Amino acid sequence: MEQASWFDFVEKERDPVYEELQNLTKENPSIRIASYTITLNPFALIEIESDGIHYCVSDIESCYTYLCNLSK
Repeated sequence: MEQASWFDFVEKERDPVYEELQNLTKENPSIRIASYTITLNPFALIEIESDGIHYCVSDIESCYTYLCNLSK
């Protein structure tokens, strides 16, 4: 049995992780979420980095999904 999170039952827009990802802009191209550094690179791709991880996605939705799957 898998433990559910409160955020599994509400809109992702209320999830603090999703809210923080919304702050990625050209003016603010890098944020930290837990042990992950999330960077909006010059090619408008989002890089997710941590120990042993360097992953790239094309949009915030994909980044959010990737981070959610890492925590499961």
